[in-house]
Amino acid sequence: MKNQAAHNRAEHGCRPGQKRAANYTSCRQALKEDAARDFQLVQRCVQGEVAAWEELYAQCHQPLCAVIRRRLGRSFADPNLVDELAARVWYAVVANDGELLAKYRPDRGARILTFLCSIARHKMVHYLRCECRRLARDLASARQRRFAAVSYPEPACASLTDFLATLTPHERRFCTDHLLAGGTPTAPTAEKTYSRSNIWQLTHRVYEKLLTFFDRR
Repeated sequence: MKNQAAHNRAEHGCRPGQKRAANYTSCRQALKEDAARDFQLVQRCVQGEVAAWEELYAQCHQPLCAVIRRRLGRSFADPNLVDELAARVWYAVVANDGELLAKYRPDRGARILTFLCSIARHKMVHYLRCECRRLARDLASARQRRFAAVSYPEPACASLTDFLATLTPHERRFCTDHLLAGGTPTAPTAEKTYSRSNIWQLTHRVYEKLLTFFDRR
């Protein structure tokens, strides 16, 4: 059987690995061509062509929503939230006559959807960070009112301290240094310590634990 397979490969001029390499090269070339078409579409959008914007939206909106939904996870993939985050992406790319969209470059065959998804990731990090801070404030405020009503001498920050105690040391350091700090999670000082993917993962993880803590209280 092996001899027969080798004979068939020789007969068709194909050696082991050559077909895979040819397929990979073909896929890479096709991806570059698609990215080049995306770039041409983007240029038309930046030039103010309405039909181009409609084409871009029709091409990318549903896949963008699917990526956002998948990254949020089942616990947070509320359709209204998915639509809101997708809308924030589109608002960002159309602002200032497409100034942000004009930064798209089809380097290494990156498609325009990949570019839009990177913007969506920043929007999700910002949203989750704001939600973490809001829930922390609400929790601290609710606990303060509750203990004030019974004259229980507990500091207002005890609720937040209790929540931070539920985190791992790494999550606690990230929460205090970035989520509850005045800076943004995408600031240069943050990126020196955490990669962009780490920022997204840690923010999402802290947010999940905060919701669980809030429900338990």
